[in-house]
Amino acid sequence: MLALVLAVWGAIAYRIVSTINPSAPDVAQQNFEVSFSPKTNIEVDTFSIRVVNRDPFLGTLLVKNKPKKTIRKTVQPKITWLPVLYHGSISKQNTKTKVFIISVSGQQNLMKIGQTINGVKLIRGNNNSVTVSYKGARKTINKA
Repeated sequence: MLALVLAVWGAIAYRIVSTINPSAPDVAQQNFEVSFSPKTNIEVDTFSIRVVNRDPFLGTLLVKNKPKKTIRKTVQPKITWLPVLYHGSISKQNTKTKVFIISVSGQQNLMKIGQTINGVKLIRGNNNSVTVSYKGARKTINKA
């Protein structure tokens, strides 16, 4: 039995020693001549820039602001207004038409809408103010 135990332990020891000190395998070396010659790529990268009409983040259309056209207004000569005062209005109880009491150049006149006296035309009016026109210019006059 001792011989059998020694044989088993000997086989185990042989395996451990052969694993720790392996024998080098025979390697045949071959001489390869390697040369590297890269192919030259003469491909030109082309691109074009185009106008983007859509915002890539919001998805909305981009609108260019067009330059505003400047319109020159003709300067009208300064108009010297006649002295105009608004005194009030008169109306009948059953009708909607009003008659306005307006002084033009110190002379009181009764005027309806659209009527002209001394070049002063009554355009519109209410109980507090009237709008009159004189030589193409408009002016709002409050009740005196």
